[in-house]
Parts: sequence; structure tokens; C-alpha cells
Amino acid sequence: MNPRKHKPEILNFTPKALAHFKHKISLQGRENKVKLGVKKMGCNGYSYYFEFTDKSNKSDHKLVVDDIQFVIPTDSLEIIKGSQVDFMIEGLNQGIKFINPNASAVCGCGESFTVRDEDTKSEDAGTAQKKS
Repeated sequence: MNPRKHKPEILNFTPKALAHFKHKISLQGRENKVKLGVKKMGCNGYSYYFEFTDKSNKSDHKLVVDDIQFVIPTDSLEIIKGSQVDFMIEGLNQGIKFINPNASAVCGCGESFTVRDEDTKSEDAGTAQKKS
């Protein structure tokens, strides 16, 4: 996947990511929705998070992909919009990985990222991983 050519409307999920979320949801019971977003934290500004929930706010953006309900808080939408969500296994590490065209830099550990200003957007995409 070439991040420079990847321009989905909201989020795009790889088959591996969808299989991972389906498996995790099957273990959750009532919490059958996946909440995806960003929080201000880390050494570079923002960090991705996901959690399983059975609730959503009226203001949250709802997205259904392959029978999985995703909930995205409104304050995270513009930051992660256009990202590809993948599930990666690299050596002993595995987890959800975001390929985000809005990220201008990712910290050395890969856990947090910076969002570029609208005036300085370039074609480079940032990636960060959330271990599951």
C-alpha cells in the first residue's frame, strides 16, 4: 500500500485489521463496538487509542465496515481522517497500525505523532502503532 496514493474518505481497514477486530469483539460480550481516536499525549503530541464499548455519543461519527461498528469521537475525526488501519506482526510485536496522511512526524518509539498544519501539508505520511 502506497500511503501517498491512499485517500479514503474517513478510514480504510485492511482485511487483517478487520479480522483482528472481529476476533477481539467476539471475546468482549456486550461491548460490540470499537471506539477509535486520538488523545493528546506522548512525546510527539498525539497517540492513537482504541477500546471496546457498547455505547456511543450522539456527536460521535459512526462507521460500519464488514459488520463491525466503529465509533470515532468528533474531536479525533479530522486528525485520523484518511488513515489506513492495519494489523501488523513484526517479530515478537503485534498490533494495530495507523497509516495517517495527516501525521507530519512520528516519535522514535512509534507510539505518538504530530499533526501537520494545513499550510505545510506535504505528501509524506506518518505511521504509528498501537499494540493490542
